[in-house]
Amino acid sequence: MRSLVRLHGGSVVAHSGGPGRGAEFTVRLPVFARASAGGSSDLELVDAQHSGGGRRVLVVDDNLDAAEVLVQALVLMGYTAEARHDGPAAITRVEEQPPAAVLLDIGLPVMDGYEVARRIRALPVGANMQIIAVTGYGQARDRENALAAGFDEHMVKPIRIEALLEVLERLHLPASG
Repeated sequence: MRSLVRLHGGSVVAHSGGPGRGAEFTVRLPVFARASAGGSSDLELVDAQHSGGGRRVLVVDDNLDAAEVLVQALVLMGYTAEARHDGPAAITRVEEQPPAAVLLDIGLPVMDGYEVARRIRALPVGANMQIIAVTGYGQARDRENALAAGFDEHMVKPIRIEALLEVLERLHLPASG
């Protein structure tokens, strides 16, 4: 987990009171947004409550640590986020409570992300949903396959949190209901 957090510009600190007393782990991730003053395009740290507006995002990744880090980063940016770890569970969740966006890994067990995206798009609630590939598959052909399967964006892991925020802001996600 430490390497994943560091890839996103964060840190992990562990503390224990001694044997048999448990341990506390603190994960810190930066939250970024576009600066608005003076037309600057620089990224700067901001209060997370002003970013996501509570919009619901579903993270779908079979790597539990990666999914949890991404969920926590989204929550820190002001989104409501949760994770599922395979395609069928993700599709069920989309049907139960449609998110504004799905961050979807392509290399999933049971059914790959391409098939998950196609099935979400076929749902009445999935036609206008934003689906973003967050994957280790980074070749040009992978990007083409993702777009053909119905993804709106294709991001290669490890993703930078500030780049994810830019994509989510650019997609103008609808408010969650």
